[in-house]
Amino acid sequence: MIEQSILFVTSIILILLALASMFYSRNLIKTLMSFQVLVFGINLALFTNSVGGGIELLANTLVLFSVIVGASVESVGLALIIQIYRKYGTLDPHKLRRLRE
Repeated sequence: MIEQSILFVTSIILILLALASMFYSRNLIKTLMSFQVLVFGINLALFTNSVGGGIELLANTLVLFSVIVGASVESVGLALIIQIYRKYGTLDPHKLRRLRE
């Protein structure tokens, strides 16, 4: 029970740190990595809630599916970020918004 509480608190800390980092980051790569930390925190919370319950197989399957989808989203996101950098020469979202005007 104590281990489950520690894992749940860790997942909440990961989620809060990732959200703060996503909002205050001025770099697209850091924002994408913060999004992945957010997804890992959510996966940890889902896994923690399934431990000791009757839905362990379903939760583990959802976590595995989420990790696979997250890896593909991250690879596509990094490819887009590379193209943005090649075209505009910056990764700062605020500068990119000004370029659109």
